[in-house]
Amino acid sequence: MSYRDITVHLTLDPRNNARTQLAIALARRFAAQLTGLYTVPPPNVPYYMGEYIPTELIQKQMDDAQHASAGTREAFIAACTAANLPHRWRQSDLAPVEALRVQARTSDIVIVGQPDPEPSDPGAIPYGTDVLPQELALQAGRPVLAVPHIGAFSDVGRRILVAWNGKREAARAVHDAMPLLKGAESVVVLTFGPERKGRAPQEEIVDLLRRHGIRAEGVISTAGGAKVGHALLTEAQKQQCDLIVMGAFGHSRLREMVFGGVTETVLGAMTLPILLSN
Repeated sequence: MSYRDITVHLTLDPRNNARTQLAIALARRFAAQLTGLYTVPPPNVPYYMGEYIPTELIQKQMDDAQHASAGTREAFIAACTAANLPHRWRQSDLAPVEALRVQARTSDIVIVGQPDPEPSDPGAIPYGTDVLPQELALQAGRPVLAVPHIGAFSDVGRRILVAWNGKREAARAVHDAMPLLKGAESVVVLTFGPERKGRAPQEEIVDLLRRHGIRAEGVISTAGGAKVGHALLTEAQKQQCDLIVMGAFGHSRLREMVFGGVTETVLGAMTLPILLSN
């Protein structure tokens, strides 16, 4: 298994170039075709102000959105051409999750950005990206690589942390990440829980990875008083990892509010790329 078709999400977002450069690095590593999917933001018209907004203002917003897409397209094509990389451009008026869900079905992996976790102007968040990447990971049926809002990531996957709890989503994430795991210098499989006698809970998956020729080791963390999501990020930093692989878990909004969510916590505080799979 390898990644032969990679999709990167682009929109009216200053982080387009950071995602593109990481996507190009991965596409070159796996000899993959790179697809740039641009989602065009709709006019920013509050529902309660619709009838009072001049049509000229709406048209200007639409024209500006099209102009921005043209500039992004030129930058994407130029970067791919300079890297001598097979590429294609797609553009959609659909909401990002819907457009990417459709595109993902014919891609091996999708690269998206983390929404700004602390926006000074919530209205400036690119349309529809506030629910990426978790919603996409739950719907796409393909692995989703989320890139942090801050920081430069020219490459990933040299030292990988796998969050392992033995559940279906975690198993799917491991197998979806196999091309990256096989190329890693080292892989740390992290399990949370008390120390046990006999075989540790992650030893079976560590053995499987080793049979694939992957240099893997298991680590158990009690997480202390920290939320599991924050403890996961802390352990990744401690292990000097540049990528986390984890299952994307979906719960009802009520359950998320009452108990919190590991996936949501990690995506809100991420400092390194996260590969999600469901």
